[in-house]
Amino acid sequence: MRFNTSNELFSSGIFRVGIAAVLALVVLLILNPFYQVASGYCGVLLNFGSVQPTPLNPGLRFAIPVYQQIVLVSTQPQTVTSDERAATHDLQNVHTAVSVTFHINPADAPGFYRDFRAFNVLGSRIIGPTVSNDVKAVTANYNAEELITKRDIVDGQIKDLVIKSLLPYHLSIEAVNISNFAFSQVYEQAIEAKQVAQQQALQAQYTLQQTQISAQQQVVQAKAQADAAIATAQGQAQALLVTSQAQAKANNLVSQSLTQPLLQQKALDRWNGTMPTYLSAGAPIPFIGSTITP
Repeated sequence: MRFNTSNELFSSGIFRVGIAAVLALVVLLILNPFYQVASGYCGVLLNFGSVQPTPLNPGLRFAIPVYQQIVLVSTQPQTVTSDERAATHDLQNVHTAVSVTFHINPADAPGFYRDFRAFNVLGSRIIGPTVSNDVKAVTANYNAEELITKRDIVDGQIKDLVIKSLLPYHLSIEAVNISNFAFSQVYEQAIEAKQVAQQQALQAQYTLQQTQISAQQQVVQAKAQADAAIATAQGQAQALLVTSQAQAKANNLVSQSLTQPLLQQKALDRWNGTMPTYLSAGAPIPFIGSTITP
């Protein structure tokens, strides 16, 4: 009888332990003390709501129920965009949109959660006002036209100033993108009209240059034609002079060579032997030179 009593007590104890274990497991499952920190996130451990400084890397983590809690902070890139309105140095209103892309380093995750809890809070409290002040500070140094002609310089100054201003908040800035500067409709129309006028002035200047070049070409051509005409006239006059001189020299030589005997000999060479039928008184006899007396 005693043995049976002990066996019953032993069995009853095992049963109770089993029940306790099941109940503990159920409570454990209900309280869920296990947390999974996925890649791209960092775990922040809270002890009764107090942020612990040591970040938790991705993996399966355990927190004491009721006493501890693990919250996740994304370490992936985040982008906060703000629409900004500012005034230029010449008091023109300008509108632009600035996007700041950043991420939280795992070591800074506990401080981020302690100060801001969420990214929208960080954007509204810190990034938005900081970007607004920096855009106003930079654009105030330039005229409206310079914001267009010196766009790269202005963008660089805004980016550098935004990064410097956000440095105390331990944000890793990846990019600061600035959209085109937009002005009032009246000012944009004035800029367009100015550009049209400049283009028209350039076209007029080009036309004037072409006209001047054309006139110069005509002058050069006319001078060349005149020089050619003068050269031709001078050549013709020189040729005529040479021809005249040669002809005169030839005539002089011919006149010197035509002696009376030579002329008679040539006449005899051409004479057919017929004598004139009638000769007037005093006329010389052909080829003889004597005269007939009455």
